[in-house]
Amino acid sequence: MTADNNETCWTVLRSAAGGDTAARSLFARQYSGPIRAYLQHRWRGNVLSHDVEDASQEVFIEALKPGGALARGDRRRGDFRSLLYGVTRNVARRFEERAGRAQARRPEDSVYLDELPDRAAALSAFFDQEWARSLMLEAVQRFERAATMGDETSQRRFRVLQMRHDDGLAVREIAAALAIPDAATIHNDYRQARREFAGHLRAVVAHHTGAMGKAIDDECRRLTALLAT
Repeated sequence: MTADNNETCWTVLRSAAGGDTAARSLFARQYSGPIRAYLQHRWRGNVLSHDVEDASQEVFIEALKPGGALARGDRRRGDFRSLLYGVTRNVARRFEERAGRAQARRPEDSVYLDELPDRAAALSAFFDQEWARSLMLEAVQRFERAATMGDETSQRRFRVLQMRHDDGLAVREIAAALAIPDAATIHNDYRQARREFAGHLRAVVAHHTGAMGKAIDDECRRLTALLAT
């Protein structure tokens, strides 16, 4: 199973909850990035930092098990990001409770656990940023695939957007690097590339949120603002 324009994350969710192997693989592939980043950030500098991979796997087990979070998921009760964050946070707390019990038995082995701060709001904000980053990356990858299959102009437009945002080059510098004598061509490429990227981002947001219409544009603006902070 691969994501397409007619699917949303809830479609994948229902299939994965029903035991569809391809849907479960897609679920794990699409959402492993924010989950791992959150756990690494939450446990940076303490004994649990070695448990990130095990905890990530437990998130997927918890989500995919019969009667688990995916089976209980309902888009009418909230957005998918919140569902995924809730599962990840609960698994993290479970690991911390286990480590706490081990510390009570062998305090000399896990002295750093006491230093875990209570920073729920900051951790939730961090997960939001990683979620935004993963969706933006997916939109870039969609744009790149489309450009690769397109003509020379499509490929140049993707390259212009990449050089402008990733490399921080000015339009005149991009024109020189691409041996385009007329900088107006690059200006036009950049405007068109931004419109095309916005279309890809809208498609990604629609897939991962199930949003429609104005709600998609609102979410795109929210994701952009999250990555600007």
